[in-house]
Amino acid sequence: MTTSESLSPNGQLKALTFRRLCPEQHSITTHVSILASNEALPDGNGNVFAYDNEIAIRVAWLNDKKLAVYTYADPAKGTRIERAGKVTIEYSQIVETYLVSPIPE
Repeated sequence: MTTSESLSPNGQLKALTFRRLCPEQHSITTHVSILASNEALPDGNGNVFAYDNEIAIRVAWLNDKKLAVYTYADPAKGTRIERAGKVTIEYSQIVETYLVSPIPE
């Protein structure tokens, strides 16, 4: 099941986030793939990132050759690559923080 799709700025590539369900193991895995913009998602794992659990994940193109992957989970615990073709992939773990308003004077 595709959870998000993001086109590169030049429209030639797309980054897909998706989940796969394994009924035999009763597990869900989370993935990211980079594909040509007209290409359909093939069966199998993501070609740049795979995580052995269901996690919140988002992607954003920083430019035509750089993709950022954001998640609350530790991306180092997943299977990942740093480069796919001409695209460099950056992984960031989001940390929730409380923002405090300044004290009025």
